[in-house]
Amino acid sequence: MAEPTSRDQRRLVRTKTSAAVVDYVLEQLFTGVLQSGDRIDLDEIGDALGLSRLPVREALVMLERDGIVSTRYHRGVFVEPFDAASILDDFEIMGLLSGLAVRRLAEAPRPETIAVLRGLVGRLRATKPADRDQVFGLVSEIMTTEHRSGGSRRLRAELRAHAGFLPQAFQYIDRSHRATVRAHTQVLDAVVAGQGEQAAAYRLDDFRDAGRTVVRELQRRGVIGRQ
Repeated sequence: MAEPTSRDQRRLVRTKTSAAVVDYVLEQLFTGVLQSGDRIDLDEIGDALGLSRLPVREALVMLERDGIVSTRYHRGVFVEPFDAASILDDFEIMGLLSGLAVRRLAEAPRPETIAVLRGLVGRLRATKPADRDQVFGLVSEIMTTEHRSGGSRRLRAELRAHAGFLPQAFQYIDRSHRATVRAHTQVLDAVVAGQGEQAAAYRLDDFRDAGRTVVRELQRRGVIGRQ
């Protein structure tokens, strides 16, 4: 593999720093520091992260694309509604998109992909429930494998675009390890059986359940109001 050029290195740095800004803003949302309608101070973010305005602006473009913030002409950047309905919609959309990928995987399963998924679900089952980082890593790897094999270029792009909040949301998903394993086992079994619609339904149910769990926890913490 060729060594990265200086232009490649600058692009890599921008990507990393922009991602850091996205994570920072999402963390402030999920902890209640930022709330619906708040104006985002670009200089404050830059100072907190030691960054110039460029990566901050790049990150806010990404967040605006995902509906997290909006730019108002001559007024600044503001947080869009961050409430139960919006969060549930985020999970619903991800569940539908991921469901489409597993449905297509079930319609044209690849033996090598099935073997990889069996191995990952087995590792997930054997992981200690208290090791949340390992659980999250395996769940991410399972879904990434499914999406790459079952999703088209366009579908994979949409899934990446909507997945930015998941690492932040994961810490608020207080479900049993057994439930997590069961959810991914159900999807895999349906894929292996060629039951695409059932695999998609299992995945959508899983995301809906996760979304409700996140909302309950954020309400308990007072980050969002009860409706």
